[in-house]
Amino acid sequence: MDKTIGVPKEIKKDEGRISLTPKSVKNFTGIAEILIEEDAGLIAGYTNLDYKEAGGLIVESKKELFERSDVICKVKEPLEEDLQYLKENHLIFGYLHLSSSFDLTKKLMDIGLTGIAMELILDNKHYPLLTPMSEIAGEIAFSNGFDCLEKDDAREIKVVVVGCGVVGEAAVRGAISKGCSVIAIDLDENRLKNLRIKYKENYSRVEFVNTKGEKLNTVIEDADIVIGAVLVPGGKPPVVITNNHIRSMHSGSVIVDVAIDQGGCVEDVSPTTHSNPFIEREGVKVSAIANLPGLVPRKASIAISNEVEKYLPFFLNDNWIDDISNNHIYQGSLQVHKGMLLSRPVADSLGIALSTLI
Repeated sequence: MDKTIGVPKEIKKDEGRISLTPKSVKNFTGIAEILIEEDAGLIAGYTNLDYKEAGGLIVESKKELFERSDVICKVKEPLEEDLQYLKENHLIFGYLHLSSSFDLTKKLMDIGLTGIAMELILDNKHYPLLTPMSEIAGEIAFSNGFDCLEKDDAREIKVVVVGCGVVGEAAVRGAISKGCSVIAIDLDENRLKNLRIKYKENYSRVEFVNTKGEKLNTVIEDADIVIGAVLVPGGKPPVVITNNHIRSMHSGSVIVDVAIDQGGCVEDVSPTTHSNPFIEREGVKVSAIANLPGLVPRKASIAISNEVEKYLPFFLNDNWIDDISNNHIYQGSLQVHKGMLLSRPVADSLGIALSTLI
């Protein structure tokens, strides 16, 4: 066991997920030593004893955990309390979403560490660490919007979903199950065609359309709930819900920006939290919670951990950096390394010079 993996307690507000469950810690036996910060798993339902019995070592302080670890395996991006302990020799593995933060990207570059965005691991045209969180986020996005409406009859509620990827489809399913009418919008006609076939039995309640401009304006204006679910893998999404859209909507309607992790797709959006999910703008409630799956920490932690267990071992090999350029699964996940920014989507989003491995 040459490498030591440190699993710190998440410190983002209202975040209770943990990157490795006791089951996964046990499965790392013989592969790496696992350090768990004291009480890191409690909100997800895992005690210190659970981790000890699985073979993990409990460390009382965050400072000690970082000092003893080669790899920092966490869920959300590092905050200030984490950054003070990060060193050049660290590899951090987590949902980094760097395109949403110039400051964080520069700080990680200045430290000189290696940053792996696990949401960008791509296996067989599929993002295995992003997809389960996106499904949960889409479900919660619709549920949050629905719960804060004042309308009692779901059949009178009009839902607009902008972006029909994993998040958008999960939101559509939630809206259909409640009996709402749904207009789902995407610019990818092939995706829309597949969704029309998939949901043909619900044709009376859901419409999949390829639209923008005036038609989009009208659709949003009439909506009770608008869910922004636009994804640009690794990059900042375009603004698709504007201030004019917000002003056009009726008082009491709701917007949920699920793209806030990557910078948001609502104009002038500000991040919110599970504790205070909505900001009122022009009489419209706007929600932009950057860790929606944190609402179900146990379910989400299991989903994350099962995938981390599969993909983190690649980075425990001493020569991984020599292999990653030709490895289509991992190459897009390498964001920063030795002061270099290596992600084109992040470089384009933030205006930072792109480097390449020699």
